[in-house]
Amino acid sequence: MPANGHIAARHPAIALSFSIFTSADPMQPGPYLAEYLSYQLGNKSDSGVLMLIQSETFHEVNHHAQSLSSWPQEYDQLTAGRFEGFLQDVHFDAVRLFRERMNQGVAQHTHTPAGQIALLIPIHLDGSKTSDQARSVLANGITLLPCDEDFFFVGPPDTDYTVISLQQDQMSGLLNEEDYETLLKARRSHGLQVKPQWLQQVRIAMLNLLEQLNDDSQALTEQQTIQKEKALRDQLLLMALEIYTGSMDSNPLQKSARPLGNQHHYIVRRCHDFALSDEGATASVLDMCKQLGIARRTLNYSFARVTGTSPAQYLRAVKLNAARRQLHTSHLSVTAVAANVGFFHTGYFSQEYRRLFGETPTATRAGGARRASPVICSPAQ
Repeated sequence: MPANGHIAARHPAIALSFSIFTSADPMQPGPYLAEYLSYQLGNKSDSGVLMLIQSETFHEVNHHAQSLSSWPQEYDQLTAGRFEGFLQDVHFDAVRLFRERMNQGVAQHTHTPAGQIALLIPIHLDGSKTSDQARSVLANGITLLPCDEDFFFVGPPDTDYTVISLQQDQMSGLLNEEDYETLLKARRSHGLQVKPQWLQQVRIAMLNLLEQLNDDSQALTEQQTIQKEKALRDQLLLMALEIYTGSMDSNPLQKSARPLGNQHHYIVRRCHDFALSDEGATASVLDMCKQLGIARRTLNYSFARVTGTSPAQYLRAVKLNAARRQLHTSHLSVTAVAANVGFFHTGYFSQEYRRLFGETPTATRAGGARRASPVICSPAQ
């Protein structure tokens, strides 16, 4: 379960200026970056290369949330209909690449790993109904996620994105001490605006690399497999560093990453947490306004900017998701579960539950929600 940490106070923008390392093409390193990586990776033992590949489809939002190892997550389905999710995850010793795709709108609570720097690259993210600043994730840019922090993000339907996560020490040699310390101390996400054509190149490169990583059609010897995995690991690490530094080179007018998240984001996150507390289980929208000391209009506007929906609709969905988790993990009756999340009319609860998830609470209890269907899950060494 995610901690209920609040958004930290405003942090200074992260100064970045590494043009000597980069080139115009995100797939082609600048000469200094290539030389640096050759030195760094050449001093690591090839025998330690380990690649873990996972590729799964999901028909249950909670199973999807729990499938990403080392990233504690809790997902809440916000839009009505059967959930369909997909996860591709490739994990090496020093760098990781994963892709998540979900057909429904989903509120995501996660805690980012310690000692890791993560970059989120959107493949498709409809930002027409919400704002980047309130969402805390760029719809058409690179988002730098905070390190070892709670992170909250509401994704619209059909969201599709990739994340590259790499160990901090892989970046330390590219940054001066001041920039590196500032990067590690960031307590919120930061946005890196880039040129559209540069972002599209990155998207294509990411998808091509995932296709290569999942290609097991070639019959290779053990030694060839080790060499292939090392080459792919190095290519992925190179791409991560190139995206990070190249995003600044792509837009010379912007040499810093701007902090994301604002008061609207804070209000929605507070309401979300309060709705799941014992005190907030039966709270109305007006109770939320009183709890936060804000006007109803402010509350409505905040939810529109962050979630693209109304406070009542969003909070009802959050409570129904809490009920769904209880139905999966407890032996309480449907009536008791409904009361726990503030529904005291079982018929109305069942109606709204079925409207959101496409099945009755009884079907969920009986195991009607299908578990994830593994496609590939293979360690290789």
